Amino acid sequence: MLIATTAEYYMKALGIKLVDISIQISENEPVIEIKAKSLKETAISPQINNIYRIEHNGSYQPITYTRVIRQKNVNDKVIVNYNHNSSQATMIRLSDNSTIQYSIAKNSHDVYSFLAEIIAGRVQTGNYPIDANGINWQAKVVQLASETVDTPLGKYPARHYEITFHNLTEKKMPYIDMVTFNMLQENNKLNLWVYNNQYAVKATFKKKGLSSCWELVNIKK
Repeated sequence: MLIATTAEYYMKALGIKLVDISIQISENEPVIEIKAKSLKETAISPQINNIYRIEHNGSYQPITYTRVIRQKNVNDKVIVNYNHNSSQATMIRLSDNSTIQYSIAKNSHDVYSFLAEIIAGRVQTGNYPIDANGINWQAKVVQLASETVDTPLGKYPARHYEITFHNLTEKKMPYIDMVTFNMLQENNKLNLWVYNNQYAVKATFKKKGLSSCWELVNIKK
């Protein structure tokens, strides 16, 4: 039986609720599942109903990363299988029946298993390798002073992290889905507040003068 904590958020921009997001992190099985579904379709937030599922090795290092992508003009399923011993990954895309093998850096994560590792309190200030759709990127993490965060569910004492992402190559990251593409931008700054190694209570994204946030609205256990 799966025992998990699911945190639910509204992604908001310009004060408008745009996307319903849930992050489920299992407590007894090495599984992470993120769902993102549109509440409102706008120019900055097209229709979306995506699922991201990561099976990891128990230490948040991904083994199989599956994306079910249902967006306006995009319908796909993308599976990445990781072999960390050989520093190789294989990406399978159902939309065009393609299979691509590529090299990964040692201790690489997809961006979502990496965020789960931060939430679990396993990441300190430093630089960490990220597999960005087959391109080697790096996450720079700075742990800041803890704060008390006010949410619709009440006040939480929380660890505060500032995260930026950097492409380590001359290659452009290929587009696969909107959520990953918007998060992995070199001009994007992510601030994340985490409660008691259990779940994020707030996240903010700032990019080219535009900002959005994840507002915690429900916790399920």
